[in-house]
Amino acid sequence: EYKMPQVMSIDSQDKETVLSLYTKKLTGDFFYYAVPRVNPFTFLICTTKADRELLSGPINVFFGDRFVGKTVLGGKKAGDEVLFNLGADNNVKISRELVKDKAEETGFSKSTIVREIAYKMTAENTKDKAVKLKILDTIPVAKNDRVEVKDVKISPDPNEKNYQGKEGVLMWETELKPEEKKEITVEFVISYPK
Repeated sequence: EYKMPQVMSIDSQDKETVLSLYTKKLTGDFFYYAVPRVNPFTFLICTTKADRELLSGPINVFFGDRFVGKTVLGGKKAGDEVLFNLGADNNVKISRELVKDKAEETGFSKSTIVREIAYKMTAENTKDKAVKLKILDTIPVAKNDRVEVKDVKISPDPNEKNYQGKEGVLMWETELKPEEKKEITVEFVISYPK
């Protein structure tokens, strides 16, 4: 049973009627999120905390007066962090470019391949205000003794290595001023059997 917040009139009909039981305006912090290896877009994310228990279920997300989309919210206790994706923003750009991929065969009867790989990520803010940006990327992780990853060079250093406990995942947090560009370079050498 639910106690309705006000008196409501429901038409007599043969289909479902959706009634609003609870509406809440939330304030939060905003940042941009990018995974250029997977997607060339940056996404605006709002993070907020639940002030009371939120039940799991479908929700409609509005940003300002604009409907952004629907999502499903998992159950949250008071104080838990809640993240809302507010969509892609073309004014904060991210690109990932392979700048070096050199392979050579070495060892007895050329049985090992050694590859030097380097790539560059470029983030650009074309907005007229500063933005916070989180960038995620990965480096290979050797899972057996026949594969070796060495000479890893990352510039600038990521804010967090092994992000969220995932080995090889790197996360940078940066602030981009209006019309500012920043670059991240990642280089490594990987050797593996032919």
